[in-house]
Formats: sequence, C-alpha cells, structure tokens
Amino acid sequence: MGSGPTIYDIAKRAQVGIATVSRVINGSARVAESTRAAVVQAMADLDFRPNRAARRLAAGGPNRPRVAALLPFFSTNFYFSVCKPLSQGLAAADIDLVLCNIQDRADKNRQLDRLLKERSCEGLLLCSMGVGPERRDEFHRAGIPIVAVDYALPEIPSVQVDNIAGGKLAAEYLRRTGSTKLALVTGPAAAHAFRDREIGFHASAGSDAPVFRCAAVSPEEGRIAAAQVLSESAVDGIVCVNDLLAVGVLDHLREVGRVVPKDIQVIGFDDQPLMDHLGLTTVRQPMDDFGAWAAEALVQILIERTGQPPSETLPLTLIPRATTRRAPEHP
Repeated sequence: MGSGPTIYDIAKRAQVGIATVSRVINGSARVAESTRAAVVQAMADLDFRPNRAARRLAAGGPNRPRVAALLPFFSTNFYFSVCKPLSQGLAAADIDLVLCNIQDRADKNRQLDRLLKERSCEGLLLCSMGVGPERRDEFHRAGIPIVAVDYALPEIPSVQVDNIAGGKLAAEYLRRTGSTKLALVTGPAAAHAFRDREIGFHASAGSDAPVFRCAAVSPEEGRIAAAQVLSESAVDGIVCVNDLLAVGVLDHLREVGRVVPKDIQVIGFDDQPLMDHLGLTTVRQPMDDFGAWAAEALVQILIERTGQPPSETLPLTLIPRATTRRAPEHP
C-alpha cells in the first residue's frame, strides 16, 4: 500500500520549503498570500489532507511510523499480555504505539473516523474486533494498513486461535475426567470469542447444557454466576470462558463448602498470570505470541516493505491443574 503524498511532495510541487508548507498547514500569518495559494493548490492537486504526522515532521519532531491499536476491555490481563511483546517489537523497529481503549461499537467508529480524518497513524491494529468492507476500503485508500489480532478478517493479515475448538476441548476434558452434567459460565455476548467458545462447549456438552452469561469479565461476576449455577442446576463440571470468571466461581464454591474437584470440576480459559499459583486448570492461549506476531507483521509492512504476511491460527493447549481430576491414560 502506498503511504500517500507527504509534505515533501507538497513542497516540491509548490516550489517552496517544507517549513513554508508547515506554516500553511498550521495557519501561520507569516506566509505571503501568493505562496499560501500555491501550497493550497498543491495540496488539492495531490489530494493531500493535513495530518498530525506531517505536522510533527514539519515542526522538526520525530519522523517515525505510528501504529494505533484499538482494544476492548483494556484493563484485562489478556490485553496486557498481548501488548507487552507488541510494544517491545515495535519499539525495537522505531515504531511508536498508541493504545485506544474501545468501550463499544459507537466508540470504535468514532475512533476510526478520527484516525482517518486526522491521518494520525501509519498503521492500524485491531484487537478482538472487526471492520466491514467499506471501512477496510477507506483505510486502504488512505494508505493505512490494518493488522488484526484475535479476529479473522477477509484480506487482512490476522492471528487468532480456534475458539470453537477451545470450548470443545475444555468440555471434553471435563467429560474425560468424570463430569457428566456440565454448565458454561460465559461473558458478554458481544465478544465473538466467547460466542465461539459457547458453540464449542455445546458441541461436546450437548445443546441443552445450561449457560450462565455474565455482564462483565471479573471474579465478582464469576461469583454471581456460580451462585446461579448452584441454585438452578445440578452440575458436576463448570467451563468458564475466561480465567477471571473461573476465579470467582472457585471462590463461591469454596465459600459454600463445595469441594473442588471432588464435588465439582472447574476449568478456565487463557492461562493468565498467576493461574498456576491458583492451581486452575485452563485452556492456554499463546497471548505473548499474539503480540509478537502482530509486531512482526507491522514491521514487515511498514518498515521492510515486503508486503502482507499470511494469516495464522495458533495452537491452544489444555493445562491440567488442581481444579480438575486426573485424566485417564490413553491405552
């Protein structure tokens, strides 16, 4: 993808210096009207839109690519684990990273509109969210490449896991270790990964297996869900779509005297930090690999200019710990 006209292109066409272009962009009065008209005409001829990157350069600021990363639920450990290798990889390539916490779809569209209007980034990273064909075309025309993490997008380099397979893996493990009545504790329906894990769970546990949906992803919501599970269903195994929900489920089960895993087995998802210390059986996502892959993809596109990398689906691994019983050995 091309990067679009720069202030150097404008200066060359208008036969002025880049400092003059900068003054015109920033509305300085220290420019002759004839010169201003020539610069404005050059901008129109080249379909140039003033942007923050150009202003930084014209003002003598750093001439480095900037990547805007859009993430939901930014406070969760999942995104921290993704962003650490992402930021390290981009910094090593001299690429700046700006993190944008996205609250909902309207907020996402406002942020995307702003990025397009201001041309304030040279690359866009989408985490756990998608964009439609028209939006992809807008960024393509603006010369801003897109990379996606935890979400597959047509024609966009992306890295993900198979969440349907992950939900099925968790339920099948509980069945192998003796649970026969399973329930699912899941998060907001807007999260596509949770929806896919629910599909995989039902593929193994059966379509009539109960599902308890939480308004947010937190231990407190997990405790509330566990109370509902015990009051409404006779279960001996609980699959949670996120480790934080599983932590809350475990807290409530222990508070009411249920022995884990003897009475009820519990399994989480992600393998977030400290889950090994808590003894939680979980489905491990390669969160660090998500961030490292995204950094490498953006470096390849923005710095090395070698084109788009192929999309990848990374493996999931079930990590058995103390909240489930030992699986029988295969014959």
